[in-house]
Amino acid sequence: MLAITYRVNLNATRCAPPQRTKGVLLAAHRLPRLLAGTLAVLALGVTAPAEASTQAAAAPACKGATCNGKNPNATGCDKDAVTPAGAVARSDGGGPAVQMRYSKKCNAVWARFESAANSNWRGKLEVKNGNPYVFNASPNYAAYTTMVNASLVTRPCVEAYDGVGGSWACTKKWY
Repeated sequence: MLAITYRVNLNATRCAPPQRTKGVLLAAHRLPRLLAGTLAVLALGVTAPAEASTQAAAAPACKGATCNGKNPNATGCDKDAVTPAGAVARSDGGGPAVQMRYSKKCNAVWARFESAANSNWRGKLEVKNGNPYVFNASPNYAAYTTMVNASLVTRPCVEAYDGVGGSWACTKKWY
């Protein structure tokens, strides 16, 4: 919080005569009190917008089904995301792992590669009784899918990189 100190001599016995400055009449003996009051109001006003913006930042941009197809980073859902225990798919032949990420705040899930990887690798978030979200790795960043409602049954998968494609390693457990 901003602290401003201003001293005002309340025991002053002499006041300067009123002055006219560009059409505004200012009493010199009132100026210190006016200035102190204005500074106090400004100091209080500095904290209110900061508190409001903190509350606004805490509110999720989407929740549940309204997150379907949205970017977890752009919506801020990645801020509280965790990887549930065991929700990591690994290929038998090595290579990058695919995690399932969950945001409690947004009640949404998505899949991502743990790290940057050769773009020949593919991952997916399987949705039980629905279409999978397939994505390619990137050598520049940890690639990820868009989100789906966490109430849907899903699991992460990674494609075995064998030059042929189509062989997927998924977690046995559905989440």
